[in-house]
Amino acid sequence: SGRTELAKALFGIGKTSGRILGHGKEQHFRNIQDAKKARIGYVPEDRLSEGLFMQRSLKDNFSAATIDRKKKKSGLVDFGKMTQEAEYRIRELSINASSPDVLASTFSGGNQQRIVIGKWLATEPEILILNGPTVGVDIKSKSEIHRTLKELARKGMCIVLISDDIGELLSTTNRILVMNGGRITFESQTDETSAEVLNQKILEDTAGEERRK
Repeated sequence: SGRTELAKALFGIGKTSGRILGHGKEQHFRNIQDAKKARIGYVPEDRLSEGLFMQRSLKDNFSAATIDRKKKKSGLVDFGKMTQEAEYRIRELSINASSPDVLASTFSGGNQQRIVIGKWLATEPEILILNGPTVGVDIKSKSEIHRTLKELARKGMCIVLISDDIGELLSTTNRILVMNGGRITFESQTDETSAEVLNQKILEDTAGEERRK
């Protein structure tokens, strides 16, 4: 559909022929660092290969995207700040962890996903893009992730949620866009559409793609 490519382009990964506007001004992202400076965070589709350092601690993972902020005047890493960050994110995201020093690999899929989200929340983004954030997680973790995203949105953060789960989109968003072949083919306020309408639109897009083949 092109949705992942779009999300990555918004985060400085890959090329795009269009324009990215932020606060009414055109943005030029040469890399991830540029997107971070524009206060954009991205929770990737595959947490195991793209989101986490599996054999590193919670403390290390939560500070991975903000390690430059956790240095002393001497230039050495302030491990106290890293611990404080980890303890705060553990509480904020209701992660069942006995210590910030526990390895990420020892957690369930749901907790691992919350660790990835916490890593990007540590960057204090204005826009948080999440690509399939509840794929492969248990029902409790899915509910906790939804609760967190709704709370962040209430506080003013822009949440871009990419999902195949129509029920998830209808219960968590206020606007839905359908993509096909790298283009937006349908857009609606969530309270003005339904699962039936969205499923029909997806079927139409799929049928049109098959005819073009």
